[in-house]
Amino acid sequence: MISILLSRSWLYHMIKEPLLLALSYFTGNPVNLVFANPLDLIAVAGVAFAVNAIVEDDIVTWFEGVLLVAVYAILAMAFLFVTP
Repeated sequence: MISILLSRSWLYHMIKEPLLLALSYFTGNPVNLVFANPLDLIAVAGVAFAVNAIVEDDIVTWFEGVLLVAVYAILAMAFLFVTP
């Protein structure tokens, strides 16, 4: 069940993101995909690893949900204290 939800989400974003990038060029405000801060890349990789580790067995418990919330809270605190 969880893998179906993740694959649908992935498919939705694989369609939506290129369309939004193309639209940004037509509006005159192009979007680039360059990470200016290394913390951005670490956050994307960390969340991808955490979600993969949690949904690997197709059973999600409340404790795994708490761990995901903790990962997001740690990332929020990291972005709060990092100066651009």
